[in-house]
Amino acid sequence: MTGPEVKPRLAVRAALGTLKAYQGASSGRVSPCRFYPSCSNYAAEAFAEHGFWRGLALAARRLVRCRPFGSHGVDLVPLRVSATDHGRYPC
Repeated sequence: MTGPEVKPRLAVRAALGTLKAYQGASSGRVSPCRFYPSCSNYAAEAFAEHGFWRGLALAARRLVRCRPFGSHGVDLVPLRVSATDHGRYPC
């Protein structure tokens, strides 16, 4: 059972809830993030797209890169690639 009708697992829901609480607490402040989307939005997208463990790894990698004198700009969450789609491109 795959697709958008599947509810996220408990760990993903907990991570998304924590991020939502953080975003609510920091709303109204200027974002210090050097990337677009912000680090918390990136983490939420990563958890939703890739699940808990892969999302956690992507979010941690993003946080490590977010440092003074580091890179900046647009950094989108990579799309999930299934084993059957590997190496194929849409027409």
